[in-house]
Amino acid sequence: MKKLLFDLLATQPISGNKFHGGSEYAKTVFYKLVESVSSNIFIDVFYDINKKIENSILDLCKEKNITLHSCQNNFEISNLLLNNNYDTFYSAMPYKYIDLNIPFSTKFIYTIHGLRELEYPIDKLEFKYKKKCLRTVFKHIIYFFFFNYFAKYKIIKAKDNLKKLFSLTNNQKIISISNHSKYALNYFFPEIDVSRLSIYYSPAKTSNMITAENEILEYLSLKQQKYILLIGGNRYIKGAWRACKVLSHLIASNRISTDIKILVLGVSNKSAYQKITKNNSQFIFKDYVDTNVLEILYKNAYFFMYPTLNEGFGYPPLEAMKYGIPCLCSANSAITEICADSVLYFNPFDETEMAIRILQIFNNIIYKELKEKALIRHNYISKKQEEDLNSLVNDLMSE
Repeated sequence: MKKLLFDLLATQPISGNKFHGGSEYAKTVFYKLVESVSSNIFIDVFYDINKKIENSILDLCKEKNITLHSCQNNFEISNLLLNNNYDTFYSAMPYKYIDLNIPFSTKFIYTIHGLRELEYPIDKLEFKYKKKCLRTVFKHIIYFFFFNYFAKYKIIKAKDNLKKLFSLTNNQKIISISNHSKYALNYFFPEIDVSRLSIYYSPAKTSNMITAENEILEYLSLKQQKYILLIGGNRYIKGAWRACKVLSHLIASNRISTDIKILVLGVSNKSAYQKITKNNSQFIFKDYVDTNVLEILYKNAYFFMYPTLNEGFGYPPLEAMKYGIPCLCSANSAITEICADSVLYFNPFDETEMAIRILQIFNNIIYKELKEKALIRHNYISKKQEEDLNSLVNDLMSE
């Protein structure tokens, strides 16, 4: 009987973020694995009992008699590996496992979602997203004085940690979630044979659409097709601050109708935005919302705007395109690979270009074309996502 150890720590909150792409990815892979597993596969899982984990995962483990182990550090994970003779160990978030002790007989399969810390380690506007903004001139000077130093340090540390991960064992297989991520790995780590890297697109997230759409919209003071949606408001890498600055300028110059709202999700520090938006009532700032609520907000938006600075794959535009919602996106990293010609692109650092694209999308002909292209592209990518998810699960069961 084949023994497989699955990392459920990857499904739990990380660095204070309740929702993150790696978590959704890990949950989807786990559900598909359990659904597909044959009788000759024995699955163990581990997680941190002190962190939040979805009840549906725990219920599934109980239903399928999957043994849950609580591991709070790498020492405990190493002991689990050394004492149970697993054939395969899989992690969707392996970045902290650089000092694990993995038996050579255990195949280590893991997913690298992207190299954000190497490709784009820091942004000069990062301080805008902090809960306590740097208000004084002195603090600004200190921040920019150390800006380049910290950027170089973060790159060196991130690269060193990944090298340790890649050399942890020779019995390993690396999954990349896009061509962009694969060749970013090839660029930064030329010593890795690209034939070792398998490209499996990130699977579509699991979601349960609830029917109370009107209640959700009413609670947020929104109307169908009467708001622009942005997400990741507390993360500089998502670029929402610049976008809001541009949108505020267009509103002030009467280029966006007063009946259009701008909803920004994931905002824990409203003061970072209120200065640039002048507390305009057209802007609505909310913290993170549950996945099913987010589905409703994607579905009913006028358009989705994604001024991201770097993505290993880029779930959000696809989630909007599923409903035929037009998207404005950054023309960088994996976004162009995933979205192709189905969205309007802009340079996320060029506020003028960003404003021009926003004005373009209000053109009825362009808007209609984007709606049609969004559905076609989503259907194409979703088929590949399903095929690649099956391939990954087959690898876990057969390696």
